[in-house]
Amino acid sequence: MGIVFITLPGAEQRAFAKALHEGTGGGVDLVLVKRARLSSAGRSGRIYKAVRSGAILQELWYGTLLRLSRKTRKVLAYLRASSTAPSSSEPELETLEVEDINSREIEALLKRLSPELIVVWCSAILKPNILETAKKTINFHTGILPYYRGSVANQFAVLRRDVSRIGSTIHYVTRGVDRGDIIMQLYVDTKKRPREAFLELNNDSLRAFIAIAKRILAGEEVPGHAQNQTEGEFFRLSQWTNKMRWMLGRQLVQWEKTGTF
Repeated sequence: MGIVFITLPGAEQRAFAKALHEGTGGGVDLVLVKRARLSSAGRSGRIYKAVRSGAILQELWYGTLLRLSRKTRKVLAYLRASSTAPSSSEPELETLEVEDINSREIEALLKRLSPELIVVWCSAILKPNILETAKKTINFHTGILPYYRGSVANQFAVLRRDVSRIGSTIHYVTRGVDRGDIIMQLYVDTKKRPREAFLELNNDSLRAFIAIAKRILAGEEVPGHAQNQTEGEFFRLSQWTNKMRWMLGRQLVQWEKTGTF
């Protein structure tokens, strides 16, 4: 068995899956797509917490500002933009959409497949029972580890104007969130405008991700170096409020005007 790719729904993720397949000489045997759904209970819980904290009006206010400002919404997409795509037409890959990537059913499936490598590009946390089904697992993290962990890492690095720590990390996946050995890190070019800089960063990072997967699949021992586990912070999606989105958007708009970070 070759590669199992674990990701979220999206056109960019589908294009990357095909590019990964092509770049590894047809190495992708299965794509697992974790459905990005928030249950009604989860939505109710967030609303309840906002009401209890007195932040509900603030969230509604900033949510309205975001809806009214097309420019702000546009610049927020810069952090996720990429144009990685296969260089030739590829057939559709075998794909399975799942609710729980750590379920016993997925564990049993992966044990049967016995992949050489699991490649991860999503916010799901893989539990040990899933990690143990493959020889190695690597992850593409949009942030500089160990300083910014979690699913909104670069967003908070930008908000803090911590420009020397805006970038991406490709690392091995182990127990613990974003704590595996670091294989490679790439940094945003702060001399360029945000739109160009993030597009370049993401494209270069995803190409490097494919190259690393190819080396591992070929049997090469790709080295990594350990993180300092005492450094850094973890940023949760629950922290990514409408107010934070608005503040980030306005900051990026300003940086676009000046031409640099």
